[in-house]
Amino acid sequence: MAPHEDRVADAAEALLADRISVRYEGKGATALNETTLSLREGERVAVVGPSGGGKTTLLRALEGSVKCCEGCVHCLGKAVLVYQDLRLVSERSVLSNVCSGALGELPRRHALWKFPKHIEERAKALLEDLGLAGLANRNVGTLSGGQRQRVAIARALCAKPTVLLADEPLSSLDPENAARILTLLARLQTKYRFALVLSIHAPGPYPKYFDRYLLVRDGEIALETRNRDEAWRTAFGVTDPEDFGADASDAGEQVFPTAQDRILRDDHRPIVQAAKVGLVAMVALVLLVWSAGALNINTSSFDGAGSAVFDFLRRVVPESPAAFLALPWGGLMLSLIETIQMAILGTAIGIAVSLPLAVLASRQTSPRWLRVPMRFLLNLIRTIPSIFWGLIFVAFVGLGPFAGVLALAAYSVGYLTKFFYEGLEDVDARAGAALRAVGASRIQVFTQAIFPAARPVLVAACLFVFEYNIRSASILGIVGAGGIGQDLMYYFEWRDFSSAAAGLLLILVIVVVLDTISEIWRRRLTKQRGT
Repeated sequence: MAPHEDRVADAAEALLADRISVRYEGKGATALNETTLSLREGERVAVVGPSGGGKTTLLRALEGSVKCCEGCVHCLGKAVLVYQDLRLVSERSVLSNVCSGALGELPRRHALWKFPKHIEERAKALLEDLGLAGLANRNVGTLSGGQRQRVAIARALCAKPTVLLADEPLSSLDPENAARILTLLARLQTKYRFALVLSIHAPGPYPKYFDRYLLVRDGEIALETRNRDEAWRTAFGVTDPEDFGADASDAGEQVFPTAQDRILRDDHRPIVQAAKVGLVAMVALVLLVWSAGALNINTSSFDGAGSAVFDFLRRVVPESPAAFLALPWGGLMLSLIETIQMAILGTAIGIAVSLPLAVLASRQTSPRWLRVPMRFLLNLIRTIPSIFWGLIFVAFVGLGPFAGVLALAAYSVGYLTKFFYEGLEDVDARAGAALRAVGASRIQVFTQAIFPAARPVLVAACLFVFEYNIRSASILGIVGAGGIGQDLMYYFEWRDFSSAAAGLLLILVIVVVLDTISEIWRRRLTKQRGT
């Protein structure tokens, strides 16, 4: 890895940061203070220094994801950052993740689900360069850490950067693997001619690799040098090349608190935690006593309950196998099939309506002025019980299963939308932020990052609501909205508890089957995620 100053000296300027400053709201202190930096095409620069000194802020200011309060950044083309946490979408394939680096050059409503052929060809070429061609169709969640890191590099290169920035890409690697990554970056740099900027938090045996070293400390470039040993000595206090693999906490400024520091700082936490638990338990006990007293519930409330339950069960359980077989299984099965059909249609309509409403109600995808009234509307929908929806639609369309389908759909919208927007909000926003940084639109971020990550939660919610709708349909029969509920109501009115119990048994079988399917589906999606 010989230096290539001669090639860089006459190269054009790729990026200029002119007296840029960054201040984070609410923190007061300046994270970056009037920093000026110039990069040339093909140059290799190491940004070194202790943690918290401003290295990451500098890289993100150059990338553009952190806005400068003073100064400006001029880039000949595009600066793209490979994040330390990679920010990949684990639920999508390697090829899709790499292609997403090119979203900024596509029309805002293109590549929502599938990328153009020329983008896929570019991504495949990059995967070939990084030795990942055979993994193109694998989900990122199934890859090793080193493979994911190369996918993140490929995604950044798919954006055709003029400047490639990498935030501590060597931090978790041993010296041998760190040298391999640097060799790979050098080969890619020769082919694609980007300027390369790496932040490094600890010294390492990287001989004659970087053209310049920038020591960033307290939000400023404290030193700029071409001498590696001077950079390591000034930044980390390392003078012996044998110590170049040492951790930053063993050289120079102490970066992390010691174990004793943590003990002194945390010794009061068990007492505080115990006090909080005690307070919560006391409040819960007071609420329980208050509720029981207000409802006049006490030990005498259970007098005679045992014999009454036994008498009821005696009337529910058939007296003999012949009586069990004589129950109206055929009619109940037909009614159950009708109930399942109602639940399928009601849930499908609910899903179709709920997903766009959830997008409008989620913090991830919707502005506050739209989100707040949307959530109020959804709270209003959830306030209405399913049986009341049944009454409403029986009045609209008359008795029968169609009223039940509409009632289940309305009820599903209230709860599915809540499950959906909470699932969307629980998604790690960092992968979406990475796509926004390369120019992706809101809808592209949703389809390429947010929705794939939320999909396991959304599928689980759909299966739960479908299962719940089957049980709700049994209640809707009370108001004549079709399904097995009408049969159950008939049997209860005539005190034929054995037949009613048979109907409930059939519902139980369906619920258990659906729960098993849901569990299998969740496991499959979790495996794809790599967790």
